[in-house]
Amino acid sequence: MAYFPMFVDLTDANCLVVGGGRIAFQKVKVLLDFGARVHVIAKEVSLDLAALSEETDHLLLEQREFTPLDLQERKLVVAATKDEELNAQISMMCSEGGIPVNVVDDKEKCSFIFPSYVKEQNLVGAFSSSGNSPALTQYLRNKEREVLTPRLGELNEMLGRWRQPIMELFPLEESRKSAFEQLIDYALCYDGIPTDEKVEELLGAISMTL
Repeated sequence: MAYFPMFVDLTDANCLVVGGGRIAFQKVKVLLDFGARVHVIAKEVSLDLAALSEETDHLLLEQREFTPLDLQERKLVVAATKDEELNAQISMMCSEGGIPVNVVDDKEKCSFIFPSYVKEQNLVGAFSSSGNSPALTQYLRNKEREVLTPRLGELNEMLGRWRQPIMELFPLEESRKSAFEQLIDYALCYDGIPTDEKVEELLGAISMTL
C-alpha cells in the first residue's frame, strides 16, 4: 500500500482523537502543531493531555465512551485506543462516511498516515515509509533537521511576503524563478535574512540583468 504525499490545510479543522494515552497525546500534538481544533474522547485521559489542554483553547477533552454521533462533521479522525475492535469499528464508520481516518499501529485500517516531519514556521519537510518502517522515517527526520533550520523558516516567511510583488515585477516564469533563486542564494550566503529594504534593492538590481 502506497500513500500519495499531500499537504492539507488543518487550520481550525474539526478533528477527533479517540483515546487518551501516550500515542493519542503524540497525535494530538501533531494536529495542534498544524492549527487544528482537536476533540479528544477517552474513558481515561493522560496527565500529559490534561496539561496540554491548559495551554491551548484548541483542545477539548471529554472523559466518556465514544459513540457514532461523535463522528459528525469531522475533518479527520484518529483511533488511538487499546481496544482493537473499537478501533476497527471507528475505521469502518469513517470509511463509510468518507472521513479520513488513522488507526494507530494498523496501517490496513488507515486512509491516511502521519509522516515524520520537520517544521520551521510554515516550512515543512516530511517523510513516509507507507507504514513499513517508522524507525527509518525517524532517522530521515533527524537528518533533515540538519538542513531545515530555523533560518530557512524565516527565509520562507520573507519569500512569502514578497511572492506577489515579485510575480508582478517579473511576469515571465523564467525571470521570476531566477529572481527567487538569487534572493535565496543571497540569504544563504550572508548572515541573516535580508530586510525588506535590502530585498527592494536586490530586486532592482536583478531586474536590470534579466
